[in-house]
Amino acid sequence: MNGAAFPIRRLKSKRSLAFMLQPETFYDYSIHSLLGEGDIAIVYRAMNRLSGQQVALKMLRLDSPVPESRAYFDNERVILAQLKHPNIPTLYKYIDGETPCLALTLIEGKDGETLLAELPAGAFLSARSVIEWGIQIADALACLHNHHPPLVFRDLKPSHMIVDGDSRAWLVDFNLAKIVPESKVLHDADLMGTEGFAAPEQYQGTVSPLVDVYALGATLHYLLTRINPRHERRFTYAPPRSVNPVIPKSAEQVIMKALAYEPEDRYEQIEGMRDILKDVLTAES
Repeated sequence: MNGAAFPIRRLKSKRSLAFMLQPETFYDYSIHSLLGEGDIAIVYRAMNRLSGQQVALKMLRLDSPVPESRAYFDNERVILAQLKHPNIPTLYKYIDGETPCLALTLIEGKDGETLLAELPAGAFLSARSVIEWGIQIADALACLHNHHPPLVFRDLKPSHMIVDGDSRAWLVDFNLAKIVPESKVLHDADLMGTEGFAAPEQYQGTVSPLVDVYALGATLHYLLTRINPRHERRFTYAPPRSVNPVIPKSAEQVIMKALAYEPEDRYEQIEGMRDILKDVLTAES
């Protein structure tokens, strides 16, 4: 998890010795290079020596500063094993043992935070591209929400969206994904999420697909305006066009509706938000 998870606690990550201790092999896999590391896991580019398949090998950090790291890691394994969608990584194999590991789809790309960080001063990401990514992520979220039992991602933000070389947006890092009742509303949930992207009701322990609608609105707002919501007053978002006037007015309306404080004022389903974003693209063509 990048950013503060609440109950608000800022995790001061101890940088691992991943580069120095990078293994050459791990079970049936040859390790080629380090792709990234976080508080919970280290991810390597690897190849299955039997099949030649290139994968992202995600290993649990044994020195993780997160007490629940193993539970979060196992949660991602259980959730991904149930999902099949073109914008969600495939879990190819789970390796148990002293260092648990997931073999996942290798995504050649950059996450949303990196895309923003690489922009020149005063520049913005293409509004059309951001809207296209939003449509793809919304479709992936719909896969979760319509699953039986229903699933809620709970922690959508730019760092959990990777865009590959074909401009396909991938939803990644399912550590906090949550199974909810068939009613799709869970009360008294553990208070987890990321400041700036978590919906107001998450602070009260309520989880439903509408928290993902809110988080997608916050994610698109950040990608289009470069205003980091973690640095703003909670639940306050400037109209995107006041910062980036080239954003279509209809796109601004979609984002602000998704960011409504009251859940009932947002889109009833993520599919509704997705479909209107498609209409925005069509109108702008």
